[in-house]
Amino acid sequence: MANKKFKLSSSLFGHSLDVRSVVVANNNSIISGSRDKTAKLWIPNKINSAYAPITTYHDQKNFVIAVLYLDPTQEYPDGLIVTGGNDNTIYIYKPSEPFATLTLKEHSNAVSCLSKTSTPNSFLSGSWDCSAKLWALNKSQSSVVTFSGHSAAIWAVIQLQDSRILTASADKIIGVWNSEGVKLSSLIGHTDCVRGLLDLPELCQFVSVANDATIKVWSYTGENVDTYYGHNNYVYSIARCKAAGENSFVTSDEDRTVRFWHNGVNVESFQLPAQSVWSVACLSNGDVVTGSSDGVIRIFTRDESRYADQAALNKFNEEVEALTKQSSQEIGGYKISDLPGKEALYDPGRKAGQMKMIREGAGVVAYTWVEDGDKSHWEKVGDVLGSTDKNNQDKTMYEGKAYDFVFSVDVEDGKPPLKLPYNRGQDPYQAANNFLAKNVLPTSYLEQVVDFILKNTQEQYVPTANEYMDPFTGGSRYTPSSGANNQGFAGANFDPFTGSSSSITLSHGIKYFPINVYRTFEMGDPNVILGKLKEFNEKSGDSKNSVVSEGYLDEVVKLCNGPPDDPNAFDVLFKLLDWPDEIVFPVVDVVRMAVRHKKNNEIISSANNGILIQKLMGFVNENCKVVNNIIVALRTLCNLFIHEYGEDLVFEHRFDVVENVTALGSLNKNAQIALATILLNLSVASLKKKDELGISVLADVIPDILSKLSDPESQFRGYVALGTLLTSPNSQQIAEVKAKVKTNSGFVSALQSHLLSGQSDLENKRQNCAQQVQDILSISF
Repeated sequence: MANKKFKLSSSLFGHSLDVRSVVVANNNSIISGSRDKTAKLWIPNKINSAYAPITTYHDQKNFVIAVLYLDPTQEYPDGLIVTGGNDNTIYIYKPSEPFATLTLKEHSNAVSCLSKTSTPNSFLSGSWDCSAKLWALNKSQSSVVTFSGHSAAIWAVIQLQDSRILTASADKIIGVWNSEGVKLSSLIGHTDCVRGLLDLPELCQFVSVANDATIKVWSYTGENVDTYYGHNNYVYSIARCKAAGENSFVTSDEDRTVRFWHNGVNVESFQLPAQSVWSVACLSNGDVVTGSSDGVIRIFTRDESRYADQAALNKFNEEVEALTKQSSQEIGGYKISDLPGKEALYDPGRKAGQMKMIREGAGVVAYTWVEDGDKSHWEKVGDVLGSTDKNNQDKTMYEGKAYDFVFSVDVEDGKPPLKLPYNRGQDPYQAANNFLAKNVLPTSYLEQVVDFILKNTQEQYVPTANEYMDPFTGGSRYTPSSGANNQGFAGANFDPFTGSSSSITLSHGIKYFPINVYRTFEMGDPNVILGKLKEFNEKSGDSKNSVVSEGYLDEVVKLCNGPPDDPNAFDVLFKLLDWPDEIVFPVVDVVRMAVRHKKNNEIISSANNGILIQKLMGFVNENCKVVNNIIVALRTLCNLFIHEYGEDLVFEHRFDVVENVTALGSLNKNAQIALATILLNLSVASLKKKDELGISVLADVIPDILSKLSDPESQFRGYVALGTLLTSPNSQQIAEVKAKVKTNSGFVSALQSHLLSGQSDLENKRQNCAQQVQDILSISF
């Protein structure tokens, strides 16, 4: 048996989102907690090695982070199940009942960990409110002791055999406490958030794991007696394997890996087909249970009699191999292994037409969000293919020609997908037109095909990426992309109020306006931002701008990807906005990415009586000396329009925005593009809200600014904004707008020069758009 390797025994399906916690109850039953807001009790199938879900616990109002089983007592002969989560609440269940028997509400933030004590019906809890608590259910429904003293979230809490309490925190410290709540010592050794703790009482030692990828062994006297290395990423969980010996345990990490340790040696490791292995536990027979980010609970065994059948083993190995291969592959600048799995499709889209790339099996599939009332859903667009191996620069062959990408596009159920070839730098509209013409498809598909190309290649409208230099790195990796809402720019003549399409003209006849969708800046790498925040953190200044715990910086950056686990992240974000001007731009960029998400947009837009708009106006100002602040502030204003809260905020201050941008001096290409985009979004908003005064003001401002822009993409967006105003449904106001524009001599001169043919696809596109504006104005040269 000792020479056998761990292999898959069983996969338990039932959760729809990440399984954040797994523990073993009596008779080798399993309890799981998930981001889908439920916990489940699974019992072994006596026929084979499979498990069956018996009870689902529904009371948690947010993610279930931690679960615990309390052993049977006279009062509770079946034991108790305890859950804690992001609703700051602890629920206690009888195993057979789906609704809680007791509810405990003392923590002021997410309950992140739970563990047993040596006393029956007692347990410990830890929270992001920086405290841990001891509960004794026989005495009262209030906590018995509170352990306070950490400066950041607590991620683990346990009781040692000698009754002392240990707490592990994001402040990198392990706290040692007596049973009365008095802090005895602080153990310092880890260089990042401490995530897990394990007692080894026979050795008078305990073990800690952390985000610094290390495992540390401590003596009961507080000495760091050993450090184990092997993990390559955050270590999330640790569990003892008593069946394998007194000094045996397993750990799991962010790099898909579970490692089995015996006497300080990493005896074996195996990988899962999921990016994060959040939690591990061990059954009494030595089998290992895992909970992971793909929502699946898996059991691994060394006992051949409990191995899964060969078909299941083959499928599992193929999934692992595919994800391992994807870790060295990219599509459109995305690392495939970093893309979400199908569990991401449980989250609704932000708007109709939003695109999302999903990792499925060995490949990547694109989905689009379809708005249909209660039936809104993610709809498969097609497989994403192309040159993906970073170490293999060979192109994909199609019909005898080499292409950077060859996409498979599903057009009709039951029919094979069609192939769409594309090369970087190619005009996406022309490629889409060619595809539609070759396959005799309706021109109404043009916009979807163009959006598909741009989203999955991360191509820009400009031919060279370095024109969008990233203020963080100077490169093009972190640049604004075309985003998910390109549909208003070309390919369709949209009614600005209903969104309906009145006509679509192909090739050079594309109508670029009017549009009714907001233009945004979607791209960004949260890891790059986090790096800058940590770099600048030590430079943040005086006592007002004190240094922030790196654990809180991590939580702030999570805002880029959606609502945070820790709601205090918003308070920290606004604190960081007080950083000195020369280092604040990564903080503003967090805001830019955060407000793409509806809940973030609502909270940030309404916080502190509109403090955000005051901050942004301070950066979009002629007195601002830091150009990066101007760029990220303008981009943030653009992204605020995505949801109604930010839209209303910017619209309320639209005249302040216009006044400030007109006073800006000479700008680089990044700033020009952001400036033109905010004018475009203001034009869309003014038409949407039938704001006659706003339309009149923009008719004065846009031609004047457009005549001063030097970047072709910025000029193009300026013409789209102006064309949108010129096609207002209010015929009387159109006459007024036309008259204002035609009397602007600087604009007329610029228009004449822009009507000349260009040297690039971008300049030609600007020329075509300028021509359409001239046709409306009826200006003769």
